[in-house]
Amino acid sequence: MSNPSELLPQPRAAIAGDRARSLPFWFLSAAIIIYLSILFFGLRRGYEHLHAVLLLLQYLLILPAIVGCLRRRQDQDKVQAATELPRINLYAVIVCFAALVIPLSWFSARGLMHSDESGYSFQARIYRSGRLMADPLIGATSNVAREIPRELVYTGHVLRPYGWFPKFPPGWPLVLTLGYLISARCLLNPIFGVMQLMVIAALGWRCFSRESGVIAAFMAALSSFYLVNSVGMMSHAFCAILAATATLCLFAGLETANLWYYAGMFACLAATLQVRPYTGFVVTLVLTVAALWFNRKNQHTLVRVFAIGVFFGALSIAGVLVYNHLYSGSWLLSPYAMAHDSSLPPELSFSPGGMLRSIRRHALHTSEENLIGIFSFAYLLAGYALWRETTRHKEVWILASIYVALVLAYLAHTNDSGEVFFGERFHFEGFFALALVAARGLQLLVERWRTQRWALVWTMLLLGIMQLAQQAAAVNAIARRGEPYRKVREAIAASGFSGLVLLHDSPEFVAEHFNLNEADWRHAPRIYLLDAEPERRAEWACRYGVPAYAVVSYDELTRSAILLEGKANCTAVTDQQ
Repeated sequence: MSNPSELLPQPRAAIAGDRARSLPFWFLSAAIIIYLSILFFGLRRGYEHLHAVLLLLQYLLILPAIVGCLRRRQDQDKVQAATELPRINLYAVIVCFAALVIPLSWFSARGLMHSDESGYSFQARIYRSGRLMADPLIGATSNVAREIPRELVYTGHVLRPYGWFPKFPPGWPLVLTLGYLISARCLLNPIFGVMQLMVIAALGWRCFSRESGVIAAFMAALSSFYLVNSVGMMSHAFCAILAATATLCLFAGLETANLWYYAGMFACLAATLQVRPYTGFVVTLVLTVAALWFNRKNQHTLVRVFAIGVFFGALSIAGVLVYNHLYSGSWLLSPYAMAHDSSLPPELSFSPGGMLRSIRRHALHTSEENLIGIFSFAYLLAGYALWRETTRHKEVWILASIYVALVLAYLAHTNDSGEVFFGERFHFEGFFALALVAARGLQLLVERWRTQRWALVWTMLLLGIMQLAQQAAAVNAIARRGEPYRKVREAIAASGFSGLVLLHDSPEFVAEHFNLNEADWRHAPRIYLLDAEPERRAEWACRYGVPAYAVVSYDELTRSAILLEGKANCTAVTDQQ
């Protein structure tokens, strides 16, 4: 009996087959259009409110369409199959990223995205003035933090009778000082972001293939998480480039057995400990164990690598101890602990109960932000690489260990601020490793499924468009997040006011997060305190010897800053006291 399909005219059968084969691509295109429509039409409510909906669309609608496109079978004699990743111009990726991140960082630095930025900035201004700490504010009469008047308490700052300084290690503020000296503080993080893209590409080329490295840089550059951490004045971009460079040195050392590469690795790791000590410790532990383990059969090299590690480790520990002693008077008391009037940093809690409470409180929100902030489906691709890798086990597992170690280590970090913005910032120093493993997963997928080359390119193009739209929405979110602080700063500058400025809280403006004081505040035209008790405004003005004072607040309804000036009768205030 003849095949029923043979009874149909051949042209019609061919057309029907083409339509059936093209159906996944039409479905994927339609899914992306729906995604973009919901994204842009929902921005009025705020991008953050859309995250759960967008993730559902990604994994329930777009992901099945992508699988359908990439797994679609074809006549291998007529259509070229993809056995390697598509070629992307690395320089184009870098130039486009720089064109976005540089103006965005300039705009972001005029406001505030995270409270730590204010502390880093103030510490850099202190170092620029040639000091180790600023003079204590008037009213700092006790070593007990809870007795300090609320008008003087800025988040992340330590105020003692002998000085005033933020709690952070010196590494990043010293680098930020260079930005202040050349009036380009907002350029540093974009520069480190661009440099990290180049290191990611170099790592991928050395570990897997040239195309894997460029795809990993492409994934990073189109991730909102990477964008957010490459602008402003936070320390993550600098620490991440150090961690990525240390990893590149490790792989070069394992390949060539050249001890200079190991020296470079440990030098970078020692620097991370002066920038972000806990993160630096975790990354150092992973890379040091890898260096020793994979040299275990070569005793000659093993001993020398160990000696190099001990040398740089001693330098790094000495730097931490000296810093502690300079600021706290004790070799073992960290300014982190001093900021909370504690003997140990309270952010780190290794209590199982505390860790479980933190996970229950933050795990869902953090996971949602991580998923929306990275390149779509990067976690799935990274998992696929761990599952299917057969030839590059060492490279894949070292890279994966960096990211996983940071995630696990920060489970002990009881962060109650809720400031998870397009991803957990504490994981950023391992993001380069995640991008590389995800790119390797994509390479393995392409080699195994042998999908049509044009189908792979079309899928990557649509995903790139989706990521660009998410970055546009992220730029909008960054602008809205920093707007209150930007408006307050602009209102003060435009007023030309000199005297005492009291910063007043509002639902969108947290005054204690925004320290605008100069290091030499005694001779500055304006002194900034918090408006904690309105009835004591005149008293504080007189205590600082500047009867003219102004109260600055932010009105969320009109989205504008309000500055009200006042005069204090210091004679009357003195009589009342």
